[in-house]
Amino acid sequence: MGAAPPGPRAQRILERLQAVLYKGTGHDLGPFVINGKHDWRVEDIDGNMYLDLISGMASVPLGAAHPDITEAAVAALRRYGNEDTHYFAHEFVLPLAEKLLAITSSHLVRVDMALNGTEAVETAVRFMRRATGRPIVIGFMGGYHGEAGTAGAVGAETSDLSFGYRALLPGYVHVPYPNPYRTPFLVRPGGTGDGTIDYMRDHLLHHAIDPREVAGVVIEPVMGSGGCVAPPDAFWSGLTDLCREFDFLLCADEVKTGFGRTGTMFAVERWGVEPDLMALGKAMGGGVMPIGAVLGTERAMDFDDVSTGSTWSWLPASCAAALETLAVFERQPILENVRALEGAALGALGSLMEKYQQVGDVRAVGCFMAVEFVKDRVTKERDMELTRRVAWESLQQGLLVDASTTSLNLQPSLVMPVEDLARAFVILDGAIARAVG
Repeated sequence: MGAAPPGPRAQRILERLQAVLYKGTGHDLGPFVINGKHDWRVEDIDGNMYLDLISGMASVPLGAAHPDITEAAVAALRRYGNEDTHYFAHEFVLPLAEKLLAITSSHLVRVDMALNGTEAVETAVRFMRRATGRPIVIGFMGGYHGEAGTAGAVGAETSDLSFGYRALLPGYVHVPYPNPYRTPFLVRPGGTGDGTIDYMRDHLLHHAIDPREVAGVVIEPVMGSGGCVAPPDAFWSGLTDLCREFDFLLCADEVKTGFGRTGTMFAVERWGVEPDLMALGKAMGGGVMPIGAVLGTERAMDFDDVSTGSTWSWLPASCAAALETLAVFERQPILENVRALEGAALGALGSLMEKYQQVGDVRAVGCFMAVEFVKDRVTKERDMELTRRVAWESLQQGLLVDASTTSLNLQPSLVMPVEDLARAFVILDGAIARAVG
C-alpha cells in the first residue's frame, strides 16, 4: 500500500469535487480516486492497490475492461458512433434481441430496449399496467430498483431514497421481503407454507387491496443491495400460485442478479420460476458499456401504444459489448467458477459466524455474499456502525467491500480465482477483529 487512503492526491481532488458537485453526490464519494482497474483489482492515484469485492455494484462481471468486450465496443464505436436505435436499427439489434430470447425461458418472446436497469424497470411497470388495465403494483421492502420516478417508487430499500416524491407517485404497495433471517411473519398451520405469502393472502389482499386492481408483482429474485438475500424455496411456489390465481403479472428484476451472478445465467433459473417480464441491465454490457432490456411474454407486451426507451438505448457499441459478453459466457466456464466461489464463501462465512458473536447472519448465493452484524444475536438489532468500521478497516488493508443499508455486501468478479477470494476473506477476518477489538 502507498499512502493510507485518503492519500494526499486523492484528498485534494475530493475536496475540490465536494466544492462543485451536488452535495448528495459529493458526500457519498469514497475515500480515494481511481487511477485504473485491472481484472478484479483497483489502483488509486496515491499508489494503493485493492482487491475489489464491489465490482462496480455488480455491473462489472468479468473483470475490469475485459479485452474482448472492450475491443468489440471500440470497433462498433469507430464504425457507427452514436445512433438513436429507436429510429434506425443497426446490425447488432436483431442478433442481440434473438440471443436474449434464446437464453431465457421460451415463453418470453419479445424484447424492448433500455439504456440501463432503472429505465428497464420503469418500462416493465408501464407494460404491467397497460397489459392488465390495473393500477397497483406490489413491491418489497428492502428491494432496490433504481432511484428515480417509477423505479424509485416501486423500490423500498430505505425511506430516504424516495424522499420528496413517494407521495407523488401512488399505486405502489410494499410487503416485507421474504428474508429468512428477518421476516416478521410466521408460517401458519394450513397456510401456503410461506409466511410472506400467507400475509399477502390473509391480510394485504383481504383488507387493503382488491386483487382486481393489482397489475402484478415486481421482485428481485435475490435482494442485492438490500443484503444479498434469497427467499426460501416455498415462497416462489406460493408467489407463482398467487399470481396465477388472481391474474397478476410477475416481473423479475434481474438487473443485478442476471448474467451469471447467482451461478445460473438468470437467478429465476435457480428456482424454476417463469416470470411474465424480466428487467435486465448492469452486467449485460460486460462492465464496458451501459445497456438494459425488458423481456416479456406476448400477453405482457402485446400492444404498440406505450412509448419507451431513450435516445441512448441500445447504442451500437453497447449492443456489441452485450453480444461479446454473451459470447464470453459461451467460451468460458464462468458459471462453474461462480458456483465454486459460492462454495468457498459458505465455508469462510460460516467460520466468521462461529468466531464472532457480532455476526448475526451470513449469506452466499453465487457471487452475492453478505455478513450481517448485530448488537445482539437474540434481538437481531443491526449494528451499522460496526458494519462501517469493518468496511473501513478492510479498505485500509486493501480490500473493497460495500457497507450497505443492512449488511456488509461482497460482490466479487464472476471470474475471480477461488484463491483470491480466500485471500480476501483472510483480510476481512482481520478487519473484523480490529473493528470489534
